[in-house]
Amino acid sequence: MALNLDFIITLYELLNRDFFDEKAFHRFIITKGAKGFIEHENAMGRNVDIIDLKDELIRLMEYESYEDRYSFYKLKKNIQGLKRDIYYLSSNGEKLVKLALDRIYRIISDDVEIKTDIYLYAGGSDGGFTVNRNEVYINYLNYIGEKEELIKILSHELYHSRKIKLWNKLKFGMKLLLKKSRYAYGLLGRIIEEGIACFIQHGPILTRDDKTGNLTRKNIALSRMHFDMLNETLLNIKYGKFSRVKLSSLNVYAIGYIIVSTVHNEEMSYLLNQWTVSLDLKNIIMEYMRISRSNKMLPEIKFEAIEWILY
Repeated sequence: MALNLDFIITLYELLNRDFFDEKAFHRFIITKGAKGFIEHENAMGRNVDIIDLKDELIRLMEYESYEDRYSFYKLKKNIQGLKRDIYYLSSNGEKLVKLALDRIYRIISDDVEIKTDIYLYAGGSDGGFTVNRNEVYINYLNYIGEKEELIKILSHELYHSRKIKLWNKLKFGMKLLLKKSRYAYGLLGRIIEEGIACFIQHGPILTRDDKTGNLTRKNIALSRMHFDMLNETLLNIKYGKFSRVKLSSLNVYAIGYIIVSTVHNEEMSYLLNQWTVSLDLKNIIMEYMRISRSNKMLPEIKFEAIEWILY
């Protein structure tokens, strides 16, 4: 697997001028990376369209001190660094992907297939995202000149792109048919999915905050608060109080990272494959609950909040 740099290269060609070039903008906006970025931003509720992108780039080229809302100005100010990175990534893209895959296969079975298209883009607040498990997008803007951090975010998103057998998808999908189960399994599934991806990305000890702010040392320090919110949410789902369920207020990255790192550190990493391969989260959560009962330093998932899901 190689890195598709079309977005970054055409953006460099656009920014490396002292005027706005209409033809260069056209080459930029038709790249797969640009299309993926626009679709993702709109899906996340952050309205983006071609006209707005063009207007922001025109202002950026006209006014030296202008800071556009996509943060392209950071690349314009470091245009020579961007040029060096393009050269490096063009020559070493496959090597970086291999290093990212090595991080993944230290944690999960090497029988798991990962094969996807990888696009580098720039703009927005996310570190990256995955579409339909066959397209990975990495926001290069967050990783300028930081090879190790780029490898780590690649490993996170490549984990999300692993191949899962149709039967296992269908089995998990059956659990989402009823409203209560859909809320609960959807939430717990995302927690374990992001927890494993974050663990692959950051390792067993979080020594540096995630660049997106999704997982920070402060989040970990406030873990009891996050788990209290999780317990409250699961109880509200259990009793059908859906108006009180605020899924967006939960930090699934911090909760998932704590669960996964705890289970892994107890030499139970084989349990992570049960979710990775079969989308089965029961034993991971049960093992975390067992460990947290004997280790009072760990925040708990309350039995009352989750027993109706697991048993």
